[in-house]
Amino acid sequence: MTEASARLATELAGGGPGRPRTRISVLRSGWPLMLRATAPLADTPATAWVGRTTDPARVHLAAGAAGPLGGDRLRLEVRVGPGSALVLGEIATTLLLPGTYGGRSRLDVRIHVGAGAALAWLPELVIAARGCRHVTDTRVVLEPGARLVLREEVLFGRHGEPCGGFRQRVRVETGGGPLYDQELGAGPAAPGWDGPAVTAGRAAAGTLLVVDPGRPVPDETAAAAFPAADTALMELPGGGTLFSALAPDTAVLRRLLDGAAARLLSRAHEPGGLVPAAV
Repeated sequence: MTEASARLATELAGGGPGRPRTRISVLRSGWPLMLRATAPLADTPATAWVGRTTDPARVHLAAGAAGPLGGDRLRLEVRVGPGSALVLGEIATTLLLPGTYGGRSRLDVRIHVGAGAALAWLPELVIAARGCRHVTDTRVVLEPGARLVLREEVLFGRHGEPCGGFRQRVRVETGGGPLYDQELGAGPAAPGWDGPAVTAGRAAAGTLLVVDPGRPVPDETAAAAFPAADTALMELPGGGTLFSALAPDTAVLRRLLDGAAARLLSRAHEPGGLVPAAV
């Protein structure tokens, strides 16, 4: 059994010529949670959106070992300082595995985004392998004017095997109270999870949550820009938009989520709705 934590914090750098930039003020890893500052790569819709007013810092989380394994207790704490911007990703897919003694693994993610700050939290795919017992609990607090992009992807078991025990909860709060609170359970401890009311037997599921308080609310034609089957678009209070998708495999799932990001985060997303694009 492993118990570990990692911490990351950013702040707005001092004044100077050019655009404001973000500085990493805390970067503390705890094996197997290894945080690494990374060089800028080609812009994506998410990085361009986060860096709308401030050059963002870029950090990736690398797993220092396989797992999480049953019994592991991991915690990640992130604070995005007022006015700063952060793109936080992962190096590779996370494979949830059973432990020697059948214990439950757990990952707690605690995120605070300061006033006027922006965060893109883009973890890679999570695979709930046969026999795993895992809980991920993500809590995000947004201060006034804070913006957020959060992506989730899960594959229900490796090829040809049943899904392990998996439970994932994401809760986003603002000063006005809860904005988003959703929990997904799959595997032996969640009867009916693969039925028509939940995943309908699909092999993969994912969501893209965008919170942008200053953005105009799309009109009633916005959902028509997302014509694919097994997808849904939901407007949330406080400038939030949730895109959800089910898919037969991870390639299709990522294509759906990338297509949604291109629409929701594009600079072409101006008053009047979303810009249609092929999925």
